[in-house]
Amino acid sequence: MAYSKTRKKKRTGRRAVEIAFFLLMVGLVLFAAQDWLTRPRSQDIGSSRKAALIDQLAIAFPNPAFEDGLVRLFNEAGFTTDVYRGPQVTVNLYRDLPSMGYRIIVFRVHQSTPVEYLLPQSRPVTGPPVYLFTGEPYNERGYVIEQLSDLVVPAREINGSKIYFAIGPKFVQSMSGKFPNTVIVLAGCSGLYSADLADSFIVKGASVVVGWQRFVEMDYTDKAIMRFLKAIVLERTTIYRGILSMTSDVGLDPSYKTNLLTYPEERIGLTLAEAFELKEEAIVTQQIVPGEPVKPRFPFESRKY
Repeated sequence: MAYSKTRKKKRTGRRAVEIAFFLLMVGLVLFAAQDWLTRPRSQDIGSSRKAALIDQLAIAFPNPAFEDGLVRLFNEAGFTTDVYRGPQVTVNLYRDLPSMGYRIIVFRVHQSTPVEYLLPQSRPVTGPPVYLFTGEPYNERGYVIEQLSDLVVPAREINGSKIYFAIGPKFVQSMSGKFPNTVIVLAGCSGLYSADLADSFIVKGASVVVGWQRFVEMDYTDKAIMRFLKAIVLERTTIYRGILSMTSDVGLDPSYKTNLLTYPEERIGLTLAEAFELKEEAIVTQQIVPGEPVKPRFPFESRKY
């Protein structure tokens, strides 16, 4: 009888250990599953196919054919596309762009030096950085903290009368979040006239910035950028080959003969897929000196104008 009781106790003890072990394993599995479900996963952003058109120029120079063609092009490549027109292009939209998960952003916006370069002022802006216009008319009482910090500035197009808020390199550095290896296309004038703005995008997580060296005509840039995007998005060429295809099919700007440049220059050989998956840290080595022509790596003539 004592032997039977001993065996029963051993059996009960073993069962208790087995139950405890089972419960422990279930707990570990549930904990791991919860951790996996709640952890931010870089592949979620990396695999997303989102594109954006920032069309501030729709205020004065709308081009529905360009917008429709761009949306169709991205849709054909499997992207969902968001379009922000005119007044929708705000300081707050710019602030949130890195955190919105876009893999490619086309800025169809005025790009210029701030209004202080065009009008006499008591305090000059340091350096000649490029600024991106918003669609928000300038108001000295708006974005007071940002104005005092030089994160936003008043800017206007050459020979224009309306003044808008504009953002520059310092603002890009203050944006929320990080770009997920985003490809930035600056379709307006002089996006790569100087390096500071492009540099800020790269440091903020963009993989490459493409833009015009100097002024460009509106009709020309719409056609040229569309051809360039078709090459790199649908034909899956490198950025270099995309610029060549654009130049071959559309030609140079008839008035300014400006070049489409890549920043950093060494990434001109990337395809779109390679740009999206870039692993290296952004180390900017190219220097663009304001006021001096930038030597392009692609074989057509660089001209002074």
